[in-house]
Amino acid sequence: MKLRQILTVTFCTVALLSAVNMQAARSKTQHLLLLYPGTVAGAHLARGQYRVKCETSGTIAKLTFVLHRKVIATVEGQVVNRNQHYMNNEVIYKTKSNGTRVITEIRFASPNQVVVFKD
Repeated sequence: MKLRQILTVTFCTVALLSAVNMQAARSKTQHLLLLYPGTVAGAHLARGQYRVKCETSGTIAKLTFVLHRKVIATVEGQVVNRNQHYMNNEVIYKTKSNGTRVITEIRFASPNQVVVFKD
């Protein structure tokens, strides 16, 4: 009887820890339209329709940009929680004095989160 209880508790603990680990490193793929070419965290992205795989762990996000089934860039940013809901995925650019654009943040509609990048 004791062995059965120990096995039950062990199984429940393993199942709970597995669920926690799956939530800790969430991964979601989104579609993102870049209307303008720009750089993000040092990587150059041409304009186009990208698939973006976003893996988050705490406040760190790892984004992989895929264009025409080819990985173009993998960058890291910081997840920032805002009390605003976005209807669509949005790309926020900053234009430098020489006319080039830098992507400073990406706002995802689902889930409502913002990934901010350093210049």
